[in-house]
Amino acid sequence: MIAFIKNYRLEMIKKKFILLYLLNVTDIIFTVLLLQTGYFAEANIVMMKVVQNPVASILLKVILPAVLLYYIYKRMPHTDILQLKAANVAVNISLTIYVLVNLSHLVWVALLPIFMLT
Repeated sequence: MIAFIKNYRLEMIKKKFILLYLLNVTDIIFTVLLLQTGYFAEANIVMMKVVQNPVASILLKVILPAVLLYYIYKRMPHTDILQLKAANVAVNISLTIYVLVNLSHLVWVALLPIFMLT
């Protein structure tokens, strides 16, 4: 695990980008599904208006990040070691945040039956 975190080679950053993208997609899927229950509210101030329209939220959280991550990845071969290290730190922070957000969603999904029974 430590090797995964510290590794800033381009191939590893590509894997981290894919993982980050998948976590981002699962975040919006969980969010839209949980919002449909009525027991969940969007905590992200920026996304509050967007999630009212599930199609817009999926477009914003699925297509835009894919384009941005692809663009960044294509530019990365032209960077130096310090930039790759900085990018690695940024990706690791983003991964940590998205793992925590997805864990939060899983907790909400697990607690949902309790709320529905009361």
